[in-house]
Amino acid sequence: MRFMLFALLALCAGALSAQSAPVVTVTSLGVQIPNSGGVNVAANSTFNSMGLAYDVSDPQNDPVGVTATVSNIAAAINWSEATFNKASQATPWAHSVTAALGEFGPANTVHVVTLTFSDGTNDTIFSFTISVGATAPAQSGLPGDDGGACSAGGGSLPASAGVLFAALAWRRRRARRL
Repeated sequence: MRFMLFALLALCAGALSAQSAPVVTVTSLGVQIPNSGGVNVAANSTFNSMGLAYDVSDPQNDPVGVTATVSNIAAAINWSEATFNKASQATPWAHSVTAALGEFGPANTVHVVTLTFSDGTNDTIFSFTISVGATAPAQSGLPGDDGGACSAGGGSLPASAGVLFAALAWRRRRARRL
């Protein structure tokens, strides 16, 4: 019976120490990214368009800081591993990761981001990928939008418009004869 009591106490002590690591939630544009998950971005899009943020807490409310390592960092445009870092501070805290001049490129680059959240005793490691796709396609159809068609001045009509006008004129003449 004593052996069972000691085993139960040891098990409980182990469970308590396992709970002392920082608790982390990472989001992109408000959507939670799972550990080992990923974010897709278009080449030449801004770093801030990813909307990356993390919420951090610690069961003992210890101060927690974060440091990052990023693969393919040479492809980063005006952002670095330090962009993801935050100095140790009391928990809970939230951090919006920004790089005002940062961009993603070139196309078809994959960055593996490994974040280490540490309370000085215990670490939580969170990893995700940033997959840089092709260059974002230009938007079309709405004047004034980025990539939208908006022009002034004289120009020739497309051939299909000429055919449409000819068909309407022919129909009108035919309707008058009847």
